[in-house]
Amino acid sequence: MRVLVDTTPLRVSPDFRRLWIGQAVSFLGSMVTTAALPYQVFHQTHSSLAVGLLGVAQLGPLLVCSVVGGGFADRIDKRRLLLAVTLVALACSATLAVNASLDHPRLWLLYALGAAASGVFAFSYPVVRSLLPLLLEDGLRPAAFALQSTYGSFGMMAGPAVGGLLIGSLGLTSAYAVDVATFAVALVAFAGIAPAPPIAVEGDMSTASFFGGLRFLRGHSVVVSVFAIDLVAMVFGMPRALFPALAVRLRGGPVLYGLLLSSVAAGAFVASLASGWTARVRQQGRALLVAVAAWGIAIAAAGLTHLPVLVLAMLACAGGADMISGVYRSTITAALTPDHLRGRVSGVELAVYAGGPVLGDIEAGVVGGLVSVPFAIVSGGAACVIGAAVFATRVRGLATYRRRPPDRPEVAAAVAD
Repeated sequence: MRVLVDTTPLRVSPDFRRLWIGQAVSFLGSMVTTAALPYQVFHQTHSSLAVGLLGVAQLGPLLVCSVVGGGFADRIDKRRLLLAVTLVALACSATLAVNASLDHPRLWLLYALGAAASGVFAFSYPVVRSLLPLLLEDGLRPAAFALQSTYGSFGMMAGPAVGGLLIGSLGLTSAYAVDVATFAVALVAFAGIAPAPPIAVEGDMSTASFFGGLRFLRGHSVVVSVFAIDLVAMVFGMPRALFPALAVRLRGGPVLYGLLLSSVAAGAFVASLASGWTARVRQQGRALLVAVAAWGIAIAAAGLTHLPVLVLAMLACAGGADMISGVYRSTITAALTPDHLRGRVSGVELAVYAGGPVLGDIEAGVVGGLVSVPFAIVSGGAACVIGAAVFATRVRGLATYRRRPPDRPEVAAAVAD
């Protein structure tokens, strides 16, 4: 019985291997820039408000470009589009490096490039998400999404730490230059992927056609429920905005605050390394709901203890549960979405996933401020458990969803191994 992460998709599909390598390397570099950009804004302005406004500047392009990028992903060769957006991302990071090297870096340029980089990421997300299912059989997709989670969680853990080391030892210019280098590696990897022309073309590039993903979702309650259950988990269960206050409550300082931030990603990374079993689960809807409930239980438990080590352990458990739920969210969505709509549906998916944590920060801040930090954390976790139970009883299509058997004998053997 396989327990460790299943690397079969990397072995059987050269194109997926190239996609994974390029994404893994460039995502690590992007996380370096994610740490460097707000650091530079703060040290130029000495204002936390200025850092917050950077997030505001990035949110708009993130939401808009996710939908627009999804439309283009269904209309243009995905390999060509992936190369183009990677080249634009490289240019953004290179401009940040040049700006950082100036005696007086331009502050407005940090906001403009931060917004542009956010838009490029949102544009590329539906491209990658719609390309992956075309490279692998249905039975191998859970393992592929788990492999993506591995580099994603590792990048979120290691990227900011690497960024801090680079900034402290070599300066901001070097940090941005490393990001440029990672995008160059990604370009080389993506260039080897076979062309991926659109599956079908529906009409012209009109505004209505870009919102085809929304029209598709109106008639597919299972996919909508997958997005909705994640929104519930992020809005009520993600206590990120409470971490500064939680660190004070636990009598910790900046180090504990940093550990709180990284603990969820650390748990997701460990879970991804032990995700070999996920491809063998057939009742994927039930597995998704169990994972969301486990996320809520772990979050609630974190709010009930005063011991920092237990809080960190519970947040890590929550991160592991979120990783598992992410595998099945992605797998179910990929299985039910037609090939010609994958880009647009993935764009809507990113808009939901990006908006959820922002709304969660608002919810946690309001409840924590009006009542207390422990109450906000515990009640949020409990709301996730209740939400999972409601979906299990009210949305039977999701609760009873089962994966299809693999189409080819060799794929079935790989899944069963």
